Amino acid sequence: MLFDRYGSAWLLPITSTTYVGAFVGLAFSSTYGQFMGCLSVAGIAAAGPTTVAFSVVSQWFDVREGLAVGCVTVGAAAGGIFFSLVLQALFDHLAWQPAILALSGIILTFMTLANLLVETNRAPSPPQRASADATAAAAYQDWNLDVVTAMLRSAKFWLVCYAIFAYEVVLFIQWGSIPSYAVVVGFGANKSYLMVSYNIGAIFGRTVPPWLSDRKLGPLNAIILMNMFTLLVVLVVWLPFGDSSIAGLFVVTVLMGIGTGSFVPLGVACVSALCEPGTLGTWLGSTYTIVGFATLIGNPTTEAILARSPTYGLVVFLAAMLLSGLFSAVALRWLSLKRRWIFRQKI
Repeated sequence: MLFDRYGSAWLLPITSTTYVGAFVGLAFSSTYGQFMGCLSVAGIAAAGPTTVAFSVVSQWFDVREGLAVGCVTVGAAAGGIFFSLVLQALFDHLAWQPAILALSGIILTFMTLANLLVETNRAPSPPQRASADATAAAAYQDWNLDVVTAMLRSAKFWLVCYAIFAYEVVLFIQWGSIPSYAVVVGFGANKSYLMVSYNIGAIFGRTVPPWLSDRKLGPLNAIILMNMFTLLVVLVVWLPFGDSSIAGLFVVTVLMGIGTGSFVPLGVACVSALCEPGTLGTWLGSTYTIVGFATLIGNPTTEAILARSPTYGLVVFLAAMLLSGLFSAVALRWLSLKRRWIFRQKI
């Protein structure tokens, strides 16, 4: 909501500074409470640059919005490769404090570039066109309340929320489980290379499906197809071969990188297509507030399943989440087409 009202002018500098400061604090932490405090602050602050990055792109692009968001989110996949190698090098050669301070310097450099390069292209909203008096302030307050109320009453909002929630659960569990899963099935020596292969796949997933979305499919059709693709990878490749062949596991990580990597830009594009102009920050922030619980439960869920069931238990759980996300996305498509089944409609 702050982004919709004020843009990125002050939101990005404040959250970026807080994020970097949390990592500096982490370098000097020595107790569990201090670690949790710094990481909690970092998590809250990270919402600022993330929301700004997605929302600003949707302001500048229309025809190729999906591809533009995909190119922005490639940074996450490239960062996964970059920081995996950087952290390995830092901890191989430095003690904890200098290593985290060096990491903080790298993050500071990226955040500084972000603040210099990001510019809001905000269309005036009704309250912003009003005069700056008490009546205008009240009008904005009412408008803001109306936006939130309409969003929470929208079945489309809750359907897209659950679909993205299911996809993010799969994304974070699969991404976070690669090292643990590799150790359990006896391929622990390859876990770093498996992480790199996953992020290589994610680079393709974050660019090619959004490009197809802009050209032919539309974001909702594209995310449904990528859902089915990922479900097939889980059932046809991962389930029979993932725990018995290192080559098969490498294929799984690359293909899952493509599938789950596409969920981020396509999810943002779906939310953008559903909301009214000038309300994307509110819709996107609200959606990812709910979706944030997927990141919270991802790693504990992985460890619990791997500890209490055979390795295929994790794979079956991911398949179930994908299937539930598919049902939600298909229902959203049906609702968006005024409760009709039109299979060749770009949406």
